[in-house]
Amino acid sequence: MTLEELAERSGLSPNYVGSVENGRRDPSLSTVLALAKGVKSTPGDLLGGVKDLSPEAFEAGRLFDGVSSEIQDVVLRLLRAVSRRRR
Repeated sequence: MTLEELAERSGLSPNYVGSVENGRRDPSLSTVLALAKGVKSTPGDLLGGVKDLSPEAFEAGRLFDGVSSEIQDVVLRLLRAVSRRRR
């Protein structure tokens, strides 16, 4: 599959997909989901799986997937802020 085909299947621009592929940009969760859909795979498969995921993290992920993208954005911002404070 070409970069252009993946971009079209994912609903993303070829330029953006290329920048993610080359490591110049870190994809958002919505981008990972779009790319997974574009290659007919799961986000976990794209990210290498979640072998050591705790039961709590698995539940959080399941709940996260069930809410709107607006709520997902808020939750991600909150987690990033909390994570920065722990360092």
